Amino acid sequence: MVSLVGRGLTNQEIGRQLCITTSAVKISLHQASTKLKARNRAQLVILALKKGAVDLRELYSLEEVADLLASLGPEATETIAQLMKQKPSQSR
Repeated sequence: MVSLVGRGLTNQEIGRQLCITTSAVKISLHQASTKLKARNRAQLVILALKKGAVDLRELYSLEEVADLLASLGPEATETIAQLMKQKPSQSR
């Protein structure tokens, strides 16, 4: 469900896609937010990604990621590439 939030769907759209009520969506997202201590939908998605509860591939296709990176410009792309080369302990 959090991955659908990350794709930009509203509670109603999530409910329709999962065949559940909007209230059930709200309750589930509230529970997930409480568990991850997220203050809003964006933070919920980010924290879920960081915790491994959601995989980035559930949110974006490789083509979408490539388009996003291309839109950022060469400086941002270079910075991201450098960050990705670092060991996880160095980036924190």
